[in-house]
Amino acid sequence: MYGVLVRLEIDAARADEAVKLLHEMAIPAIKSGAGFLSGTWMRSEAGDRTASVLIYVSEEDAVAAAGRAAEMPPPGGPATFVSAEVFEVMAQA
Repeated sequence: MYGVLVRLEIDAARADEAVKLLHEMAIPAIKSGAGFLSGTWMRSEAGDRTASVLIYVSEEDAVAAAGRAAEMPPPGGPATFVSAEVFEVMAQA
């Protein structure tokens, strides 16, 4: 298994809009991706940053998902892409 760590910056004044886009657009699109197993989406206490951990069956699926992550936030939206990194999953609990 492989994981993708995705980081975004959020306009804290538009946090509600960001959460709505996450649930209505991002999660359904991500879940339909090849090899998707699970995802966890987290927001900082200040509400201005997110970190998401997405788990995929294969490295190929994770690399493809990382490539799509940069295209996910719509231009002018409440979130801005920062980074996406692929990691091999060594253990889960």
